[in-house]
Amino acid sequence: MQAVILKRISLSAMLLVFIASTADAQSRRRRGGTDTPPPQEQAPVTNPATGNPVNVPAAPAGDPSGTAPASLRQDGVGTPVDTPRKSLRVDGVSEKSPIRDRVPIAYDHIREDDKFWEKQIWQVIDVREKMNLPFQYNVEDESGVNQLLINILLAAIKNKEVEAFSAIDDRFSTLMPYDEIMTKLSGEERTVRSIDPVTGEEKNVTIRDEFNPETIKQYKIKEVWVFDQEASALKVRILGIAPMVSRLNDDGSVRATIPLFWLYYPDLRPVLAKYDVYNQNNDASTMTWEDLFEMRFFTSYVVKEKNAYNREINNYIKDGVMRLLEGQAIKDKIFNKEQDLWEY
Repeated sequence: MQAVILKRISLSAMLLVFIASTADAQSRRRRGGTDTPPPQEQAPVTNPATGNPVNVPAAPAGDPSGTAPASLRQDGVGTPVDTPRKSLRVDGVSEKSPIRDRVPIAYDHIREDDKFWEKQIWQVIDVREKMNLPFQYNVEDESGVNQLLINILLAAIKNKEVEAFSAIDDRFSTLMPYDEIMTKLSGEERTVRSIDPVTGEEKNVTIRDEFNPETIKQYKIKEVWVFDQEASALKVRILGIAPMVSRLNDDGSVRATIPLFWLYYPDLRPVLAKYDVYNQNNDASTMTWEDLFEMRFFTSYVVKEKNAYNREINNYIKDGVMRLLEGQAIKDKIFNKEQDLWEY
């Protein structure tokens, strides 16, 4: 009888120990796992080249190992290169619509038989002139898109929205890929030896010079002026746009300014209609880049008209002032031609 009582007492004690251990484990889980060892402090890192201490950036959220680099991109992956930064607050009294579904108005059809008179000319838009200040508006809108025209053109080429043509001629005869354009702007990619300032490891790094969009100071446009006999009106159609790049001499002087590539303007119109341009008179009045070109809100000077020798004005007139006067004479000739074709 005594043996049975001792056996029951031992079983009861074992049951109490099991219940107590289970309750303790549940309470630890509710407290967030206090039995997890605290994170070890990171040892200071010293630059082996200079001997100075280096501040290692903290690991982003969700990476307890601390091996992933910090990132400023919205998706948290990689480096913040070519990543638009959208405004986190309304930059104004009301939020602007981010929808870019505007479509340009189609041109009036001109029959071949109604083209009574036609003249092709080439003009240059200099962004440093006062009326062309919108071409220098180097800021980002609320969606993070840069407003410079050259950045819009390069983004459209990169995203396959429009095709670029080589500047070997202005007849849009040879396609030019995006990589070739960036090679002309930033040079060839090259591999150099670099030492990591944190780990001291020497490795090969592929780099390329950074392109500064503010170096584009001029744009060449090719356009045709035609007198529509049916409408009895002189109309203008822009055919192409080409950003101009400067080639420098060894002493820093400008040797020549040449087109970088050509874009066919009728193909580019839907792209330009999606982006607003800076209106220096009223911030509330929105105007797109397509509106700016169609309404001729820019100033330019003539550098060539279609001629038998296919030469520009600077090929036969060396004085700069006389070249401007010759270009203005070509504009006056087109204006007078329209007046002469009217019948009163």
